[in-house]
Amino acid sequence: MSGPKDRHSHDSPLSRRRFVQGLGAVGVTTTLAGCGGTGQTEEDTPAGDSGGDGDTAGGGEGTETTTPEQIESVSRATIQELAYITNQTLPVLPIMEKLAQSFQATDDWNVPPADSEKMQVYWPTSWLPRQGEWTRKEGTEDERLTFAQWAVPSDSQYNVWNGTNDGEARRAMFDRFMRYNLATREYHPYLISDWEIDGTTVTLTVREGQTWHNGDPVTGQEVADHLKLDLYNSGGAGGLGPYVVPDGDMNAIPDRIQGTGDRTAEIELAHPVNEDVILSLLAPIQLRAYEGTYGEFVRGLDDAETEEERSQALGDLTDFTDEEPVGNGPWQWEDADSQRTLVTKFEDHPDADRINIPEIEYLYKPNNSGRWQSLINGETDGSATLFMPENQTRRLPDYMQTALVSRHWGMGIVFNHEQEPVDDPRVRKAIAHVIDREAAAKNSGAGTGSKIGVTYPSGLTGEFTGNIEGHWLEGVVDEFDTYGRAEQQTDEAAALLEDAGYEKQDGTWQQDGQPLELPIKGPAGFSDWVSGVETIVSHLQDFGIESEPVMQDSATYWGGDYIEGDFKLALQGWASYDHAHPYFHFDWIYNSGDATDYWNVPTEYEAPILHDQVRDSETVTPTNLISELATPEE
Repeated sequence: MSGPKDRHSHDSPLSRRRFVQGLGAVGVTTTLAGCGGTGQTEEDTPAGDSGGDGDTAGGGEGTETTTPEQIESVSRATIQELAYITNQTLPVLPIMEKLAQSFQATDDWNVPPADSEKMQVYWPTSWLPRQGEWTRKEGTEDERLTFAQWAVPSDSQYNVWNGTNDGEARRAMFDRFMRYNLATREYHPYLISDWEIDGTTVTLTVREGQTWHNGDPVTGQEVADHLKLDLYNSGGAGGLGPYVVPDGDMNAIPDRIQGTGDRTAEIELAHPVNEDVILSLLAPIQLRAYEGTYGEFVRGLDDAETEEERSQALGDLTDFTDEEPVGNGPWQWEDADSQRTLVTKFEDHPDADRINIPEIEYLYKPNNSGRWQSLINGETDGSATLFMPENQTRRLPDYMQTALVSRHWGMGIVFNHEQEPVDDPRVRKAIAHVIDREAAAKNSGAGTGSKIGVTYPSGLTGEFTGNIEGHWLEGVVDEFDTYGRAEQQTDEAAALLEDAGYEKQDGTWQQDGQPLELPIKGPAGFSDWVSGVETIVSHLQDFGIESEPVMQDSATYWGGDYIEGDFKLALQGWASYDHAHPYFHFDWIYNSGDATDYWNVPTEYEAPILHDQVRDSETVTPTNLISELATPEE
């Protein structure tokens, strides 16, 4: 299993060139979240938060999609400037991007080819059946699509604010607000059929004909209620919180988020916010807040007048288990036992006529090895995402295809900027020159091609489809340093270390007679990270830097050395997990709690200027530029 922030090998079975040719000139930029070191499984990103599914097809009431040109109102120059600052100062060192393996059976099922644009969604098992892109073949007797789930089905529950055992069947039973096309960077309507942002007012309209499984219509008030519960539960710290209640005033929530009509809800932002930032946060939300189930919790929190009352009301919400949920998706709750959850087609869903799958079941498979075997022996028909090493993929039947889905996130090296010598950018750059990121990614991917070495360490993602060169850095890519990818990189590294006061004696870099020691700490349980860091350590050692992997159990690492800043170099995801826009990545690198509290990143940097219309001094505060990205242009 990969790390909590868990990408570019030219040996990938689906090469970047081939994929770009298949898609045309479009790129990929997907949604990513700051997971800060929690042990989230790859497949089980919580619904209702900012992790989410994307898709390719339209929906709703004929509303046109929002294109990248329409939505990208932020200054490209500001994005490029932040990328250049990151590239020139390396507050973190991006090593690889992750490609998730997603599996689909083709024996009894029609599915798009593995290299199809339609596979670039979170997740194919969730979106393709909804859109009629994953269907039963004519004449097949199999009427049940079978997947896997982590938790014991009978112990699963569907209160997303409870935080425990959120059942895998949620993917079929609840609809997301919007769909996001990872390949074209387009938002498409789904449960929310229309949206409008007018200054600080965001208006959301529910798709006509959208009902709960008991026949009640989905209302704008329920959309508002879900958003409110998200804010109450996070204390205003996550998702929309910083944009709705930046001062953390929970008393403001009832006035700032309201149902304004049978099918409309309004969000009043504290200040204007770039549209792409708002949509990135809204699109992946799965609507859970059915009035008959959650209305009392919303009213309890809205009416709380003291912190004690609010704490009690929040406790009531988070203690509640929703074991037989009323959903709104194309499949409805049927039953669950100790081994499987069963959902059946909801004939009154707006997309029901596109779906010919009567049932979906989720089998209890609590570990990767069991999931591998189920795919190999045909017990399951696919998996949303699952790391499966090459020695196992070779055993898959011919009818089981593997698609690679870009995660726009991956393993990186983070530095404690209060520890010598990595507080010196010359040392960080020397490290970057020495490491062969392609080799680290290849070994981390264990023959699957699911990890891609970062070409331009810049804080930008989209390596898989050339989106960095072809979109974000278009016109300026030659200004960026690739580090570690040319034959003479060791000469560059040596010059930097010499300039920093080191000399090489008897094959080892030293300063004042002391060897340069750079151990790398990380979580031992993440086997792909272990393989990657072993490769990195060998590069440093070969260059004359004393290094070793210090891999610890998760509790010791994430709960101890990492959060205490007890490291010089450590492993963590370098991008903001499950968000679409570069804003979120730069905010993670320079402004997240991890960056400020654990990595001790400075507030100011000295970096050469790329665009003089963005800044006029080499002394720069990146968080100021990041704030500009969240603000719509005049």
